[in-house]
Amino acid sequence: MSQRQQCPRCLRPQSVCLCPSLGHCVSRHKVTILRHPSEAKSAKGTAHLCSLVLEGCTLVDGETDTDFADLRASLNRENRPVWLLYPDEDATPLESMGSDCQPGHLLVLDGTWKKVHRMLQLNPWLQSLPKVSFGELPQGNYQIRKARRADSLSTLEAVAHALPRIDRCDTAPLLTAFEALKQSQLAHMPESIRQRYE
Repeated sequence: MSQRQQCPRCLRPQSVCLCPSLGHCVSRHKVTILRHPSEAKSAKGTAHLCSLVLEGCTLVDGETDTDFADLRASLNRENRPVWLLYPDEDATPLESMGSDCQPGHLLVLDGTWKKVHRMLQLNPWLQSLPKVSFGELPQGNYQIRKARRADSLSTLEAVAHALPRIDRCDTAPLLTAFEALKQSQLAHMPESIRQRYE
């Protein structure tokens, strides 16, 4: 039995390729997504999609300090502030930073809350970074994945809502790609399962 052909860019089967829906957006800020290895093959994951649409967005798979050694070395060579996008009591509201703030480097953790928590525990250097978060939480619309926490956003949604608060960039192409992913997933779910998500 032959395997379904996969698009080399969006990594989805050719029959449900999302490339026609992938636009392009640019920000003054760099974005690096630290993706838990278990998310790498998830059809519902949004990190890879985000890296395709957002210029300057890098994807790094890993969990431990060793996995992120090259990233840490790269960050140490940069002459720009580094922030961790994470909902913490001491996090600076993105809204207070303004769209003209100094260009920085935004790190975003990708995984379930449990896995993201473990990534933080295994990487004290991440915990020591200045944290930024939303003063007013955007409304999430991650229909295709269940989440127990009210402040759950997909990685792509988090980036798409965070950047306009610290830049004048238009992140509509990210949300367009996200919508295409959702509709593709919903269209191929059995009716009985789709009703749970709709």
